[in-house]
Amino acid sequence: MNEKYRVYLVSDSTGETIERIFTSLKSQFKNFKYEKREFVFIRTEQQIDKIIEECSQKENSIVLYTIVETKLAKYISNE
Repeated sequence: MNEKYRVYLVSDSTGETIERIFTSLKSQFKNFKYEKREFVFIRTEQQIDKIIEECSQKENSIVLYTIVETKLAKYISNE
């Protein structure tokens, strides 16, 4: 795994849960190179649009999210 990934952690709360999930995931991969961006207290589709727009401009982007609100969770999963 020589590529560098851009990991976007998105949460509708403090981000603690998604940070724990990411810590568990990255421990499964040796030499995982990444640049991490965190977005917490995400409450609107417009905020998600900005994150997705940034992701689309970068190679090797990975979006991990924990969003409880059903409508917003469906929105980000479709984007």
